[in-house]
Amino acid sequence: MFIKYSLNRLIVAVVAGGFLFLLADMILEHWDILKTEAMSWVPIVFSTFGLIVSTYAFVQWKEKAIRLLQVTLLVSFIVAGVGLYFHIAKDDDDKVTTEQTAVTEKEKDKPILAPLAFAGIAIIGLLGTMRKWQSEVVQK
Repeated sequence: MFIKYSLNRLIVAVVAGGFLFLLADMILEHWDILKTEAMSWVPIVFSTFGLIVSTYAFVQWKEKAIRLLQVTLLVSFIVAGVGLYFHIAKDDDDKVTTEQTAVTEKEKDKPILAPLAFAGIAIIGLLGTMRKWQSEVVQK
């Protein structure tokens, strides 16, 4: 089935799969804090956007679609950095109420390196879409 596609296109398919798995993981991991923290929606929305853009680039394989994917992957580094900041940052313990006790207990178990998955997907995708290693003719 995938034999007719170039390695570059298959790498973009892997990136789309990575965004799909990140979307599922972010929904499961952030489920408890989605109602209380607005920033917990950022990786979910970005994973959805990345999935749509990478699937579009895989199907179309045109210059504009590939450039849009590359810009999305560059923004993925920013999402990874901001997520790393929020996973490392300490919350103010002065404002903890009884309702927030369960949420803060959950937040103490934040995996520190989890947001770097976005950076890993970006590296793979950017290497796969570089002009230097194109193995298929890109349509204008």
